[in-house]
Amino acid sequence: MKIDNHPRALPQWGLNQADVVYEELVEARLTRFAAIFHSTNADVVGPVRSARTGDFALLSNLNRPIFVNSGANDYTARALRRVDAIAIIDGAAIAKGVFERSPEKNAPHNLVTDTARIYAAGAAEGRTPPKYFRFRAEGQPLPRGTSVSGVDVDYGQIKASYRWDAAAAGWARTQNGNDHTDFDGVRIAPENVIVQFVRYRQSPADAATPEPVLTGSGEAWIFSDGMLVRGTWERLSELDVTVFRSDNALIVPLTPGRTWISLARAGTAEIVP
Repeated sequence: MKIDNHPRALPQWGLNQADVVYEELVEARLTRFAAIFHSTNADVVGPVRSARTGDFALLSNLNRPIFVNSGANDYTARALRRVDAIAIIDGAAIAKGVFERSPEKNAPHNLVTDTARIYAAGAAEGRTPPKYFRFRAEGQPLPRGTSVSGVDVDYGQIKASYRWDAAAAGWARTQNGNDHTDFDGVRIAPENVIVQFVRYRQSPADAATPEPVLTGSGEAWIFSDGMLVRGTWERLSELDVTVFRSDNALIVPLTPGRTWISLARAGTAEIVP
């Protein structure tokens, strides 16, 4: 599901219920979230926003997922019809009764839904996704990890920070100097944070829209259980799951729980010792 991260969209609904959240750069050096829901339901999710061509690479390895968005420009809408996904789009026939406008915010930052309505609209056509990560057993240490306080990522207009919170057993997120909480007032603090350094190119749909390149390989910082593992990411094709390895080429096992992945440009993140 595409979720708004414009300043007027805060606080969002449902982000703490997502299993995986990608943060990607969009126009005007803002960011937008692509949230994957699989193991936990959310009574309210949003604000739902529009699709970008960069989303297609996030969909293609999920084995025909449901893709929730508020629409797209003509180029992106045509391209989306060729993607192997069930598109639940505001205004489409399949989405009748799925979306509503919350009185808590002004449009376009107030389109919401819930996972129950999403599954009712499209789950019969979806398939089981692949295993996305490898997880550690309880008590198993993180290999080749170094203790750190956190990481700062500068997207431009959005500056995201994560700090290890031992009491919460997660990486507490701050955005533009403020604690990032959901609409219920619960701090966003995922168990794992991955900074995946990628290259952005111009989207064919809009000259002003950056599009992340999500195949190939590059540097990755994996944060889990208060530790940092410096490593690499690799994805041979859009049908493959991205693999995160340590510097000795072994797959890094994560802490069971939520994972936030920052799709950051090289040189825009800084480790906090």
